[in-house]
This record gives sequence, structure tokens and C-alpha cells, in this order.
Amino acid sequence: MFLNETELVDKLVLDLQERFDTQYIVRELRGGNNIADVVYTTNIDRSNIVFDEYFNAYYYFNGIYRHKKISLDDVKISNEKVNKKFHHFLRELEELGYIKINDNYITTIKKIDAVTRNFIAVEAKVSDWKSGLEQAIRYKQFANEVYVALSSEYISKVDRQQFKNLNIGLMSVSSGKLKISIKAKKMPVEKLDIQYFIADRFLKQLRLVEEM
Repeated sequence: MFLNETELVDKLVLDLQERFDTQYIVRELRGGNNIADVVYTTNIDRSNIVFDEYFNAYYYFNGIYRHKKISLDDVKISNEKVNKKFHHFLRELEELGYIKINDNYITTIKKIDAVTRNFIAVEAKVSDWKSGLEQAIRYKQFANEVYVALSSEYISKVDRQQFKNLNIGLMSVSSGKLKISIKAKKMPVEKLDIQYFIADRFLKQLRLVEEM
């Protein structure tokens, strides 16, 4: 049915747009060493990019996020160049109303909003579900739901129990309508620094598409 993954992804994107009534879809979103074929959501809660660099997300979530008030000394970074950039980032957060810096202390005014409450990643394969499953597992570090999308004629060959055990969903792509063969359960992501940074990268790619 599909000669290659590109054809399958083209049809998948059209199907997702129609089924979920969304334009918030990005292709080939990089997350670390991995590239998800399709990432989408149905709603955007924050449209401004906050985490332009990963280290800002890392030090914010591992140093400030869970504290109402914390000393600047507690979030000091040994690398002077990185520390200077992070302090510039803190001033940006202050301007956005997320924190207040006074007398060497950071006070949290409000937590940074998530870009979306449900971030969904899809690995697309024409037939190789095992490879798709192996790659899809890695997307759990940033996505709330993860799927493998296969050409419909290969769905019957899938070990469905493996998908269910790993909470990986399965999408069947054909010339007709998209079918969700296995629904993934929405789960919280453990490392918010990774999710927020990649979600902001998602926003960047959305903007690039809109500007084209």
C-alpha cells in the first residue's frame, strides 16, 4: 500500500488532522539522539518559548521548581559561562512573572505552564513493528502517549501483548480512515526538564511551518 515511510507519514498526518481536528502536528522532532516521526497535540496552553536551551530547563526543574523560595547560591553553576547564561534566563523568567529575585533569593510566583497537557509521539513504520516498538519506547521520556503507526496490512503480524505490556499504542494507516488498534494510556512524564525543553522545540517547529 505504502512504498515507503514518507508516504505513510504523509497519510498519517492527514488522518490525524481530520480525526483530532488539529494543526498542532510536527514531523521529525528531535529529542536527544532520537527523532520522532510525528508529534502532535490537540491543544496548546502556552505559546511562548521559555526553554530555548536544555541546561535552563535542567537547572530550573532540578533547582527551583519544587521550592517556594531558594537562595541563588543553591543554583549556582560551576561553569562560569553557563552560570552567566542561566542568570540571564532567570531575569527573563522574572520579566515573565514566574519568579521574583530579591536579596540573593529566588521566590516562585507561579510555576511555568506546560505547552500542552497531552504530548503524543508516533513512530511510523511500513511493516517492521519490532523496530518501531524499540524506537517508540524512547519517546516516553517526553511524551504522555506513545504510538507505533503501521500500514494496515501488517497489523495482524503484531504481538499485541508486547504493546499492551509497554503501554505503547498502535495505529493502523490505510487508504481509508485511521484506526487506533491499541489505545495508549496517558501517563505523566518523570523528567519535566526533558519534556518542557522538547515541547518548546515542538513550538519552534510549529512556528517555522506557519511561516512557510
